[in-house]
Amino acid sequence: MTTLLARQTGSAMLWKGFQLAGVKVIFLARTLILGRLLLPEDFGLLAISLIAVDFLLSVTNLGMIPALVQHPQPDERQYDVAWSVGVTRALLISAAVFLAAPLIAALFEEPRATILIRVVALRPLLDAAASIKVAELTRNLRFRALTLLYLPEALANTLVSIALAPIFGVWALVAGSLAGPLVFAVMSYVMAPYRPRLDLDAAAAQALIRFGRWIFLMSIVAVSGSSMLQVVISRELGAAELGLYYLAGKLAFIPAEISAEVVGAVAFPLYARLQTESRQLARAFRTIFTTVSALLFPICALLIALAPALVEHVLGARWQGTAPLIQLLALVNVIGLFGDTVSPLLKGLGQPYKLVVIELVQSSLLVALIWGLTGRYGVLGAPLAWLVAVGSSQLLSAFFIRRLLPQPFAGLGRSMVTIVVVCSLGGVVAWSVANAMAGLTGFFVAAFAGVFLIGIALFLADRAFAFGWVRDLSLAFPQVALLAGHGAREP
Repeated sequence: MTTLLARQTGSAMLWKGFQLAGVKVIFLARTLILGRLLLPEDFGLLAISLIAVDFLLSVTNLGMIPALVQHPQPDERQYDVAWSVGVTRALLISAAVFLAAPLIAALFEEPRATILIRVVALRPLLDAAASIKVAELTRNLRFRALTLLYLPEALANTLVSIALAPIFGVWALVAGSLAGPLVFAVMSYVMAPYRPRLDLDAAAAQALIRFGRWIFLMSIVAVSGSSMLQVVISRELGAAELGLYYLAGKLAFIPAEISAEVVGAVAFPLYARLQTESRQLARAFRTIFTTVSALLFPICALLIALAPALVEHVLGARWQGTAPLIQLLALVNVIGLFGDTVSPLLKGLGQPYKLVVIELVQSSLLVALIWGLTGRYGVLGAPLAWLVAVGSSQLLSAFFIRRLLPQPFAGLGRSMVTIVVVCSLGGVVAWSVANAMAGLTGFFVAAFAGVFLIGIALFLADRAFAFGWVRDLSLAFPQVALLAGHGAREP
């Protein structure tokens, strides 16, 4: 890895981390506040209205943006084609969702969702209207500019939803889901100037579609499994139970979203540049995997330990029954973080077809298990199905990585065991404090105690056992290490 590339990557990680921290804090506050203001049924209706749009967006995703990022030198014609395809696709999706809204609501056995679905159908148009040159910002690791796009989007969504919630109920959630993309679309032309040109030339699109077709197939497989799960919950258990699962997922999947966004956004272009340097790739993979684990396993551990206190003292009595959902889904995160690290590597190496195989295994198991498990365990059957499906897909991910990289797991055993043990002990301490100190104060003290203990323990373990986490971080991402107070070393 060249010094310039390492510095660019380090800067990207810093800004992406700052962006994601800000966005997640905003959305966490949004979720908790709206959880106090609205009913589980409101969240269930929102989930139904979003599922239809998200499903069609996924099954028609031609992978144009990742293709532009992975392409060695995309030209202006290809940017125009990608934008034109996106707008055309959005028009078709919006029209289809609007017309099919009654049928979609009937599928979930929830006729009240019809009008919500028709309004949410505007979202694809807002998404597609954004500047296609946002892909260029990602490709060039310009995450400072991207931060100034995503933070206003999250803020607009949150402020609109909270302001309208006491008056309009579920419609406040719908308004927020549209306000965010609208702000993003406007700001994108400020941060990534582009003059839209309609161009549907098939020849110019061929190179992009060649890569994107695998993203397309992967999206179909992935969204089919998750959508089927939510359909089953709604039909078998009702909108209120779907609302419980939806909010639990929003909280519990925070680590997975951080992993996918930070690792995917930064590591994907990094791996694409290192395609021919297998040893550097293996080193970067190990560094990113251990760093992400050290940062995100503590979040999962604290979610598992403090879920009962979170529900009781923050969300309120109407959300009783959500705690075990949060705990099981957080455990799914722990298992799935490895796959989140593998995904950008396979994309960066130009082998997204292997991701299709991984998603096919995971989604097939999810669909096969969901009917029986929800029938027997109710809404708890959903995270149980995720546990089996995600666990199986990680084995396949490990198989692919071993065939692609030289000694990809060398030296990871002791590091990962230490991280898991430290996070588990931190979770036990947080749980003990939360039970010893009742109320909201006890919850926050427990969370702080858990974070502090885990952070100190991981730092001391790195020093005592010479795991090299800080050293590897400084080699791969010198600006990150420099910010942390460690001298950047030239790779």
